[in-house]
Amino acid sequence: MTNAERFLAAYARIEKKLGEICKETGYKPFVQNLYRAAPLNKVVSLNQQTLREYGELRNAIVHERGGNNEIIAEPCDSVTESIERIADLLDQDNSVLQFASTPVKTVTLDTEIVEAYNLMREMHTSKLPVYEEGSYKGLVTLEEIAGWGIAKDPAKRTVNEILLASKDDKVLFLPRNSSITAVIQGFESSMNHGTNLLAVIITEKGSLTEKPLGIITVADLPKILKSFA
Repeated sequence: MTNAERFLAAYARIEKKLGEICKETGYKPFVQNLYRAAPLNKVVSLNQQTLREYGELRNAIVHERGGNNEIIAEPCDSVTESIERIADLLDQDNSVLQFASTPVKTVTLDTEIVEAYNLMREMHTSKLPVYEEGSYKGLVTLEEIAGWGIAKDPAKRTVNEILLASKDDKVLFLPRNSSITAVIQGFESSMNHGTNLLAVIITEKGSLTEKPLGIITVADLPKILKSFA
């Protein structure tokens, strides 16, 4: 395929995706759907200006003559690769697990604090979900373990004692078919409301009684946003 053909194929994928994001059943101009979709989708939002320029470029590449589209210009390699990358990002937007840490290591209420700490070091993480008999019970953090260690002797103490003493944690549960935009909006909403969303846990249907399939923490956000820009 020529660069023009590749560009137009990617453009068509993006145009279709914009319509889906806007839940549009009929035809609407590309730019109109672009502005409507930007607040609803992080990929669109971060690439809005670029996509607007590609909308103009598309009209420069194709000339309508006698009801047919005639290619009259060829985009350069970098532009072709750029629009294909954006199209791929939009196609992958529902694959939230690709951005999550998997598999998810968990502890139980009876797990000793020292054991939880050692598991955090092994996993290079600062947060561990706590499950008991298949149900989510809370989130234990390295900060809480450190505080507990300073205030009390952690030897033979259990995770349950930390959860009983800690404030309610902020964890968002999402089903595996969620978009990564839902994750980003969850963190943004939390910050806007002055709360502290510590993690997003992904399960099959977004239930607290399902096995965790993946976990995304605020530390993952810079990497996620960088991949979209």
